[in-house]
Amino acid sequence: MTSDRGPGNVRFMVDLSGVSATRRRLTGKRAETVRRLSEAATEVLGRTEYSEVTLQAIATEAGVARATAYIYFASKEHLVAEVYWQRLLASEPAQPFSSDPVDRVVAVLRSLVMVAGDEPRFAFAVSQALLSADSDVTHLRFEISREIHRRIVAALGDDADATTVTLLELVYTGAMVRGGTGLVSFDAVADTVEVAARRILAV
Repeated sequence: MTSDRGPGNVRFMVDLSGVSATRRRLTGKRAETVRRLSEAATEVLGRTEYSEVTLQAIATEAGVARATAYIYFASKEHLVAEVYWQRLLASEPAQPFSSDPVDRVVAVLRSLVMVAGDEPRFAFAVSQALLSADSDVTHLRFEISREIHRRIVAALGDDADATTVTLLELVYTGAMVRGGTGLVSFDAVADTVEVAARRILAV
């Protein structure tokens, strides 16, 4: 177990036991292969129940040999987590933020909720994949948690405190689970997240 501090010097604890080193940057043909696998994963998840999805099926969709897919991803969970991580990195809200920390937090949480778009199958797959004990997923789970933590703390600014940040992180986590059920749209989930965040920050 180790600790980290996000912006605002807010500490959070992360279990790093068994976490693998960050995968090296890929270029050229290797990067193209990973891109094809990532796009194929989204396509397959969009039409297939997560329990029935296999890395083999994704590789076939991508036109990539099964053995090649396993060079880059240890499991379907690893691939799904990687796709979500890349989407998250590309989703940073536009600057500048409002001068009101509450509005900033709401904007950040809405942006995070919509990373999965209105794709309940993908959101469900992410919620399942991130529970995996796979060491590569463990590493990505840590990176995802740290990035979400960083954005919330940055939005709160000087008003950040550990309890508030934790509550807002739980709101986001619950939103992902609810969105993944497919029973409500992500727009509706984002609206609920806003209500919850404003109530937390009004205390």
